[in-house]
Amino acid sequence: MHNFMAILSQLFWGVTIGALSAAFETLAKGVMMIGGLGGAGWYGLKWRKARRDRDSKPGKRGD
Repeated sequence: MHNFMAILSQLFWGVTIGALSAAFETLAKGVMMIGGLGGAGWYGLKWRKARRDRDSKPGKRGD
C-alpha cells in the first residue's frame, strides 16, 4: 500500500507541475505576443508620423 501511495503522490505532483508550467508558458507567450504587437504598432505610428512631418516641410515636392 505504501508503494501505491508513493506512485499516486508522484503522479499528482507530476500532473500539478505539468499544469502549472503549461499555464505559465501560455501566459508568457501571451505577454510576448502582446509586447510584439504593441511594439510593432508603436514603431508603425512613429514611422507614419515621421513620414508625415517629412512630407509636410515646405519646399518638398514643389510646395
